[in-house]
This record gives sequence, C-alpha cells and structure tokens, in this order.
Amino acid sequence: MYTYTKKKNHRKVLLIGSMTLILIAAVLGLSYLMTQRPSADVPVSAEETTVPVIALPKEAEKAKRPYKVEANIVLDYYDGQEKDIRDMTKFEGTYRANQGIDYALDDQEFDVLAIFSGEVVDVKEDPLFGQSCTIKSDQLTITYQSLKDMKKSVGDQVSQGDAISLASTNIYNKDLGNHLHIVVEKDGVRIDPEDIYGKSLQELQ
Repeated sequence: MYTYTKKKNHRKVLLIGSMTLILIAAVLGLSYLMTQRPSADVPVSAEETTVPVIALPKEAEKAKRPYKVEANIVLDYYDGQEKDIRDMTKFEGTYRANQGIDYALDDQEFDVLAIFSGEVVDVKEDPLFGQSCTIKSDQLTITYQSLKDMKKSVGDQVSQGDAISLASTNIYNKDLGNHLHIVVEKDGVRIDPEDIYGKSLQELQ
C-alpha cells in the first residue's frame, strides 16, 4: 500500500529560527542599554554636574584723574617748601596757601568724575567754595569743590569714574572761572593730589 508523507520545509524552519534569534538578541540588547542609562526620576549628583570655578583676584583700582577732558592745572598745590606766589590765593587782601589743586578747561564746565570708588560722606553748599562733595575710600578722603548740579547724596556708594557733578565757579577763586578744586587727605593729613594718580590705595598706605 502506498503511503504519502509530507516533507518538512527545512528552509522555512531555518528562516523562522534565525528571525527569532535576532529578535531575542535585539530585546536583550535594548534591555542592557536601558539598565545603563540613568533614570529620569533619579537626580544627578552635584559631583557630576558642578564645574569648579576659580575666582581670580580683583585688580586693585588705581587713581584716575577726575575728568576726561584735557583740563590743566591753573592753581597748584602749595607744599610749604616753595614760596611761589602762584601756589597761593589772594582773598580779601590776604594770600593763602593752596590746600589742593585747581583744574580748568578754558573757563568751560566739564564733568567731575570719582577718582576712586568709595562712599559719599559729605555734600554741602559752601558760601565761599560753592557746592562740595567728599568721598571716603579706605584711609583716603577726597573733597571735590567748586561744583554745580550735584548728582550724589550722603551715603551713596560711588564707583570709580562715576559722574559727581559739573565743574563750576566759586567766590573764593572767582578769577579762575569754571574750575574744579580737589583736596586730598590721607589719614587726616593733606597731601598733593598729583601724587596719587596711577597708584592704588594699597600703594598709598
């Protein structure tokens, strides 16, 4: 008696098996990758995200002139050694030594700027010297006189180069016209303002 037996398709079985193995490998690979990634719910530690920042030392301010225009010295500081009448002011028939320096620009008004950063400790209207503003910077005190249109008040913190006011006139030195008078004191002792420019407060100690 003749019996018919259906032949198996070995090629089809092999293809299905291969695809199954590939699928299993893909699932296993994806599972492995997922276990290596940090969970979105888990916070990343600060050690992994913080970038160390090194603070550079701040460069010390050096005294700058109180104007940006090409002002000139019209009355110099009297140091007590040179008896030069040009460094003295005649007021009401009496010559008095100049306690600071006077700068002018052909009788023009100009912006008066802070020589150093500091705190405004005094602002007033003087009958002889006009408006004045005193700024303290550590051991140094600088008074700006013969001013108008004051922009600062007592207690204000001033940065170097800030506009304080405008150079103007006063009765004491009326012949100078519009000008700026500067008085510098170090630990309460008056010094020549020209000696501080280009120096830091540490260098002036």
